[in-house]
Amino acid sequence: MDRILPTNERQVQPLIKLEPSQQQKVWQQAVEKAGGKTPSGRIVQDIVDKIRERTKIPNPYHLGEICILLPKDNPNLRGKDGYWGVVSHVGDYSCTVQCWDGDYTVKVEHLKSLELLDDDCKFMQQLCMRLRQLHTVVSRDEAVDWLLQGLGKQAKPYLSSLQSRLLAAMEREYKLSWKQQR
Repeated sequence: MDRILPTNERQVQPLIKLEPSQQQKVWQQAVEKAGGKTPSGRIVQDIVDKIRERTKIPNPYHLGEICILLPKDNPNLRGKDGYWGVVSHVGDYSCTVQCWDGDYTVKVEHLKSLELLDDDCKFMQQLCMRLRQLHTVVSRDEAVDWLLQGLGKQAKPYLSSLQSRLLAAMEREYKLSWKQQR
């Protein structure tokens, strides 16, 4: 039988962090799962995920932590590069992150902690809730979307004076109330 080798980067990418002996085993399993043909990147990733589940690497994130989304090879995060959000659920190998435009459940390798102090996390949590509230306004002007996108990628635990006034003006415009809990 001819040896079947990877034909593209997606097939190899999931193998990179494994030991060489594990890489070979995973590749053989993937070829078998693909019926003796070249497996897709998804098949290889599924086998690597199953190995990861057995090895129990602890999830380093915690509730309320502020993280940046790293889309990498996740098609569900396309266009979300640099978005920050609040960890709202911690699973074994993934987290759910609340961003201004919705919730995203992502594997831990698609997150990067901002490593903020508690008070800074609280500020970002409140800011996220304010942005989410503004995002729910159905008949909002497109200028609101510009502000939301800008603030949704600005991963800093503060607003400039102008940003603060713009956000407050938009909240007043749509009669949204927000009580600061600091």
